[in-house]
Amino acid sequence: MRRLRPAVIGLAATALAASGAFAASGTATAAGSTTFAPYTDMSNNQEGLLDTAITQHGVKSFTAAFVIGSGCNAIWGDTLPVGGDSYTDPLIKKAQSEGASVIVSNGGAAGYPLGWTCTDESAIEAGYQKIIDSYGVKSLDFDIEGGAVADQTSATRNWTAMKNLKAANPGLTVSATLPVLPSGLTQDGVNILKSAKTAGLKLDVVNAMTMDYYQGDQDMGQAAIKAGQATLAQMQSVDSSYSYANLGITPMIGTNDDGSTFTLADATTVKNWASSNGVGRLSLWSENRDQACSGGGGGAASSTCSGVSQNQLAFTDALK
Repeated sequence: MRRLRPAVIGLAATALAASGAFAASGTATAAGSTTFAPYTDMSNNQEGLLDTAITQHGVKSFTAAFVIGSGCNAIWGDTLPVGGDSYTDPLIKKAQSEGASVIVSNGGAAGYPLGWTCTDESAIEAGYQKIIDSYGVKSLDFDIEGGAVADQTSATRNWTAMKNLKAANPGLTVSATLPVLPSGLTQDGVNILKSAKTAGLKLDVVNAMTMDYYQGDQDMGQAAIKAGQATLAQMQSVDSSYSYANLGITPMIGTNDDGSTFTLADATTVKNWASSNGVGRLSLWSENRDQACSGGGGGAASSTCSGVSQNQLAFTDALK
């Protein structure tokens, strides 16, 4: 997601916008149901909110962010290796032991997924397989932003790898998380969907980042709904078999980077719309931010709080 991760070694946080297998955890979405899987930044020291959300607020799924490509190696954004991160791996294992399933998200605003940093198809597949094996996950997300969203060659290579991995890992689901406006995906975003079709892959979820429109003040709840409706129409223009069950909606809670505000009332509006239409996935950026800022928000987006007056995990409760 955009601009809200802390600086990590070798990465600009302000860019656009454990060996051995853990317990298996499924995240496939059944038709007509909505899975709530909030993003959690696994490297900003607020991950305790995830544990509280799971143990006290009934969260059953979450999206762990972000794995990035480093050449042909998959690493976490804190630069530690997949399956060997002494900080992130125990957090995931603990969440799974408490009954939560995990989606691992690749890329984000400050990094690229492995399919963009490596051109060796077998190495790409091995890297993603390592994520699956290390954490026992059945769902991979690809947060494609900045320069990555315009790189269709890398996208096609990535989707080819995922098509092969879905064949080798029955039940594996794949999502693409893409920037949107209230009018829907950019043309680059539509091309990402076309590249998946070219590779022979139907994405299980196309997740719209309903945030940071930079279009001035507006009703962010209604803007998210409009963006979702427009994105679905674009999805269906690429593949008519896409439905609301293949759509995801992810707002940035509270203060956005562009100064707009996604309120708790907006969260209720979006949740009700998503539930009534059978939207496949609801999320938020991010679980680490689902609390009031100490001393007030100061008018700027923060990576560790929402910038609005709220009870802890109130957005989680509203969207769950």
